[in-house]
Amino acid sequence: MTNNKMLLLHLALLLLILSACRPKTPISSQNAISAAIASTLAALPQPTIQPTYTPYPTVTPHAPPLQGLFCEYEFCVGHAPDTAFFDARDSKNPSVYSEGMLATYRSDLFTLIIWQLNHGSDDPQLMLDLIMEEGLDTRRGNLDVNLLGDLTTFYTPITTTATEILPAGGAAAWVCGDRAFGWKVYTASEEIASQLFAETIKKFRCNQ
Repeated sequence: MTNNKMLLLHLALLLLILSACRPKTPISSQNAISAAIASTLAALPQPTIQPTYTPYPTVTPHAPPLQGLFCEYEFCVGHAPDTAFFDARDSKNPSVYSEGMLATYRSDLFTLIIWQLNHGSDDPQLMLDLIMEEGLDTRRGNLDVNLLGDLTTFYTPITTTATEILPAGGAAAWVCGDRAFGWKVYTASEEIASQLFAETIKKFRCNQ
C-alpha cells in the first residue's frame, strides 16, 4: 500500500472516531410530537413497488369501526378494536391528567391525540396548530367548525408526507372541561379520516 493510500486511510479512521464521539443534541419538549410520530411511523411497513398497474373497480372507502373504547386520564375516546392507544411521551415524563399524548397505529391507520390544560382559553385552534406537523402536514379545504353535542369542534382535512402509505388524513381540536384536545389521523384517504373523526367525537367523553 502506498504512502498516499495509508494517509487517506488514517484520515478516514480519524474522522470516523471523531464523529462517534460528537455529543448528541437533546430532544426538546417542543419536538416531542415530532419524535413520537417519527418513532411510531418507523414501525409501519413500507409499500412494495408493483412492476405493473392493474386497474380495479372504484370502491367507496370506509373507515374501520371504532368499537374499542379507551378510558383513562378522565376521558374516553374510541379506537379500532384491533389497536390500542399507548403513551407516546417519554417514560420519564409520562402523560397525566393535565397534559399528555397518546398514539395508536396499524398498517392502514395512525392516530395521535394530545391534551393540555385550557388555561382559560376557549379557542381550540391553538391545539390544531400544535398537532399539525410543520413541513409534513398541509391543510386542505376550509376549516369545518361544528357543535357536536356540547363540544365545539374544529376539523380540517390534511395531506401529509410523513409516510408514503398513508398520504391523507385529518386534524381536529376541541375543548372539554378544563382541557383542550388535539387529534390527528393519517389514513389512505380524506374520506376515511372524516369518518373516523365523526366516530371519534361521537364516542368522546370527559369528566367536566
